[in-house]
Parts: sequence; C-alpha cells; structure tokens
Amino acid sequence: MKIRNLYLIICFLAIIKGQAAFSSDIIPEIISIEEAVQIALENNLSLRRSALDVQIRQRNTDRSWNSLIPNISVGATASGTTSIIDPISPAYRGGFTLSAGLNLSISIFDDIKRAQLDYEQGLISYESARQELELQVRKLFYQLLLLEANQILAAQNFASVQARYEQSAALVRVGQAPQLDELSARVDMENQRPSARNAEIIYENALDSFRTILGFSPETIIILDGSLIGIRRENLFETRAESGSLEVASLAQSIRSMEAQRNSIRNSAYTPNLRLSWSSSPLYGFQSGKWSDNSSFSITFSLNLDNFFPWSSARTQMENLDDNIRSAQIQLADSLRSQENRISNNLRTIQRISESLEVLGLNIELAQYTYDVHEEAYRMGAADFQQLRNAGDSLNNARYSFLQEQYNLISALLDLEKDLNIPFGTLFVGE
Repeated sequence: MKIRNLYLIICFLAIIKGQAAFSSDIIPEIISIEEAVQIALENNLSLRRSALDVQIRQRNTDRSWNSLIPNISVGATASGTTSIIDPISPAYRGGFTLSAGLNLSISIFDDIKRAQLDYEQGLISYESARQELELQVRKLFYQLLLLEANQILAAQNFASVQARYEQSAALVRVGQAPQLDELSARVDMENQRPSARNAEIIYENALDSFRTILGFSPETIIILDGSLIGIRRENLFETRAESGSLEVASLAQSIRSMEAQRNSIRNSAYTPNLRLSWSSSPLYGFQSGKWSDNSSFSITFSLNLDNFFPWSSARTQMENLDDNIRSAQIQLADSLRSQENRISNNLRTIQRISESLEVLGLNIELAQYTYDVHEEAYRMGAADFQQLRNAGDSLNNARYSFLQEQYNLISALLDLEKDLNIPFGTLFVGE
C-alpha cells in the first residue's frame, strides 16, 4: 500500500517549520516518543513533589526503629541553704543530673511495620503518577501525529474546492458555464474554509498542551520524530499482568496499612507497657569537699484497664478500622472486577480495529487504483486536472481514515498495557 505520501507532506511541513525556526534564531526540538517521555518525567513538577513525598516516607522508615533507643537527659545544678534566724553560714553544693528511660511495648514493632507499609504506599503512588504521566505523553504524541495529518488534509481539501471555484469562475468569464456554477463553487469553498482553520487550531491547541507537559516554553518549536504507519499489535494474547494494575496494588497496600494500624492499637491497649528508668544526681559540697549521689533505678509495668470496657476509645477505633477494612476489601473486589472488564473491552476493541484496518487498507488500494487511472487519463487528455485532484483527495481521505484507526489501535493498546501493568510499548511494534 502506498500510504507514505501523506507523511512526505508532513515531513515537508516540518522542514518548513524548521526553516522558519532557524530564520528566527529558534532551534526546533526534534523529539521522538521515548525522548518525549523522558523529558516529561524529568520536568513534571507534580511528579517531583511525589518523589519528595517518597523521600520523606523513606526517611521515616529508616528511622522508625529509634523508638527502641533510650531517651537520655543531662543537666547541671547548684544549691545552697540560707537562714534569716541563725548566723549566716551557707552550704553550697554543685553537681549534675543524668537520667535515662526506655518505654517498651509490642505496639512499637507494629509502628515500625506501619512506617514500612507507608513507604511502600508512597512508592506505589509515585509509580502510579509516573505511569499516568507516561500514558498521557504517549497518547498525546500519537494524537499530534494524527492531528497534523488532519491539518494537512483539511488544507488540501480547501485547496481543491478553491481550485474548483477558480476553474468555475474562469469558465463563467469566457461564457462556457452559468453563473450558478461559480456561485455554488464559491459556497463550497467558503464552507470548507472554517474546517481548514478549525483543524489548524485543534492541532496548535494540542501542541500547546504537549509543550506544557514537557515543560517547554510556548515559543518552543517542536518537530515530532515518529509515525503512525507500521504500528501493529504483537504478543497480545501471550502477555499477562505482572502484578495487576497499580490501582489494585494501592488498594491492597491500603488494607495492609489499616490492618497494621489496628494491630498497633490493639497491642497498645491490651498488652502491658514496660518502663525502664534510671537517674543519678551527683552533688559536690564545697564546704565538706565530698561528693554525694542519689541514684535510682525502676522497672514499671502498666496496663490501662479502661481499654477493656466496650465503650473505650481504643475499642471504638478498632471497630471503625474493621469497618474501613471491610469497605476497602469491597472496593478492591470491585476494582478487580472493573479491571477485568476493561481488559476484556480493550481486547475486543483491538480485535475490531484490527479487522477494520484490513478493510481500510483495501479502501486505500481502491483509491490508489482510481487515482492511477485518472492520472493516466489526464496524461492522455481524457480527464481534466480537477478530476485528477478529486481522485487525489479521495486517496488522501482514505489514507487519513487508516491513520485515524491506527491511532485508535495504539490508544487501546496503551490502555491495555496500563491495566496489565506492563511497560508501555510491549504489545505493539513499529517500523
């Protein structure tokens, strides 16, 4: 199939854009799909914030064991005795205080586990944001290729109706056609003008969005290094999910975090706490020239009996968490079901598009044959130039329909890859 001519026009348009950029001292950015993804991941501010959140959670996890470190304090003291009755003979003493204490309970280990789970939840959230950004960039990249082709096709269609109008006007001037033909051709041309302008505006708006995602300034000229032609699905039914979608993974991680929180509350409320403490206060008597020390050590077991009442705060928190866990489990089951439905729908959509592409390929072959016949007739003088142009427009429309369905195929494959949680580009290849 000869479907590369449209892209030759696109490349020509890109060269014109590049020449305009050089003439205005602006170097255009020639970007491939993988380069666009990398630039977006590096420049996206929201993703940077998510990375900082992961860094904070990792720090909390790395230091969560510090609850097992005794708290130690030290101080200095000076004291003396005075009297307003007896003769003044103050006894001054100076020294320091040193104390250490350690609280031990089973809930400490639950809190350490919760910190680890919180860090893992942050990693999932970051990866989910990264995946969503990459999906957005890839879809918009291919959409821009389609919109650029649509813009060129709309310009060609307008040029065709404009040529028909000029031909009709010329025939009217020499008296070979009625005035009605000129008026009808002009109406067709004016009706086509907004479509051409609208296609240009839609493309420029999408290009602005693409610049924003990549972190480029509005003045940056972008030339896309890619093609919709040659994209085909591969290894579709042999591929399976690696670990389910990140949405499912996030819900499962949330359930584990709530379970760890419930265990922490339960162990804190229903198991005794152990308190180890030691203190020392060495004092030096300036008059006696001797040191004295009052040191002490204690071991304390404590248990709050209020937590055993049904209306206690701890029991209320655990019951609320139990309900939240059950609710999250229902949501997880619903998410799994929705994921299975999306995968099935995408598979059916991909199969339908694949069949449609075969038909559209035949349409291109027919339009190409028709164009070749008109081209030969034009060279032989059996057809006018406008007939050849109309056949060319039909060929370009058939090619664009093929490209549009190619984009639909890529979009469905990208959605499927997201639900399967596999690297983007795994299920399709290009030339």
